Amino acid sequence: MDNRFTTFGISRKNAGLWISSLLMLAAAALRIIYFAMGGAEGRTLGGRVFLLAAIPAAAALIFIAELWIHGRDRLYKTGFSVLLITVFLIVRIIFIFKEAAGACPVWLLVACLVLYCAQLIVWNLTTNGARIKTRLPLVMLLALPVLYFAVSLFTPLPGAETGAPALLSSLSVVLMLLAMLACALFMQRITSEEYRPRRGDRPDGRLVRSLDPINGVAVYIMPTRNGSSTYFRDTIECSKVEEFIRRKREEGLPGFGMLHLIAAAYVRVLSKHPACNRFISGQKIYSHGNVLELALAVKKEMRADAPETIIKVYFDPNDTVDDVYRKVSEQIEIAKNTPLDSGFDDLAWLINAVPGILKKLLVWILKVFDYFGWLPAWLMRLSPFHGSVFITDLGSLGIPPVYHHLYDFGNIHAFIAFGTRHSENEIEPDGTPVKKKYIDFTIVTDERICDGFYYASAFKSFRRFLNNPEKLEAPPEKVEKDVF
Repeated sequence: MDNRFTTFGISRKNAGLWISSLLMLAAAALRIIYFAMGGAEGRTLGGRVFLLAAIPAAAALIFIAELWIHGRDRLYKTGFSVLLITVFLIVRIIFIFKEAAGACPVWLLVACLVLYCAQLIVWNLTTNGARIKTRLPLVMLLALPVLYFAVSLFTPLPGAETGAPALLSSLSVVLMLLAMLACALFMQRITSEEYRPRRGDRPDGRLVRSLDPINGVAVYIMPTRNGSSTYFRDTIECSKVEEFIRRKREEGLPGFGMLHLIAAAYVRVLSKHPACNRFISGQKIYSHGNVLELALAVKKEMRADAPETIIKVYFDPNDTVDDVYRKVSEQIEIAKNTPLDSGFDDLAWLINAVPGILKKLLVWILKVFDYFGWLPAWLMRLSPFHGSVFITDLGSLGIPPVYHHLYDFGNIHAFIAFGTRHSENEIEPDGTPVKKKYIDFTIVTDERICDGFYYASAFKSFRRFLNNPEKLEAPPEKVEKDVF
């Protein structure tokens, strides 16, 4: 089993999560009580209070929240609170060393600093994709300082603080380390056939980590999606397409048309060529994985002044053309038969209601959040700028396809447009004149997500499916996985 599909987690049903949470909560409470009693670590106000009181208390509460929210599938998110705890432990041991006025040996200070840093590193290597495949190193590193502090409760260092306040201070640290130790002891190794999230992934995709270095450089040389666009145009002969559309309508799929066929063909392309389902955000390349998300502009009525909305349709790589028809038709029907109050319309209305200057600031904030992957998943589900592909049917407007630009905001990396059918007179090999119908389509893509050879293979597959639409009636024989 590939290591990328293995991680460690701790569920809410696990006793270790409860024990760890209670210990960490007690540690935060004791830390606050210690400072309220005027312990030596808090006699000087200012930065010391922040480093030795606010940080450990906040870190303990954040650790508990991260355990309960992300412990089962994304335990690596506890890395931030563990970092704060490490900073606190380092600052505290340096403070104790200075207060001991030379009574504390230097080797002990160095040993503690090395141990705390090692704890942080091993914690991240264990919880983030199980790059260390056993809990034993982490358990040992956490057990050592617990034993040390347990001994120091009864044998304090020369010159160190003594009495009830000192006991509370050391006990709060012991409980904090015990909480981490309980989590390490009870966390379970999870192995599955599906990718397990790791640090660096986004809510809308996973980071592609095994690409050539040139790919990492290209996203900085060509930083924008529009500046990295490639333009592809092709034409297909319509006899097979029209025959297939007529047959599907006779089989009970009213309104089946070119839009459904284009969408089904692209879904099949993504199942065979998964690199075409990547996107770039924050100068990094991500993969949507098995999430195939189609964005489509829909008019309520075929009038110039009719309102327009955006629908989002989600597909599975195994979907057939019938599945695509059903999912697209359901969303179009909902959009046409309901008032203009979809989630996207409400969001657009809300942003538009903000005054101009603040609106510009709000959009800038959204772009910054999108760059770092901080936008919440629910907002990206509403956004027409996030998805796998945007398809526009210009044939319904009676015009040829255009090369539609990509959006620099969001992550849509492909824009497909197809136009109206047109006839051409041709001469058969035997000299017979014949009129044939053709349909043109254009695809604008982000060239940075994969190389030209891969794109060429994907475009040929797309054309092949449109010329042989019956292949889309059965699920693919195999769904390809993108590289790690």
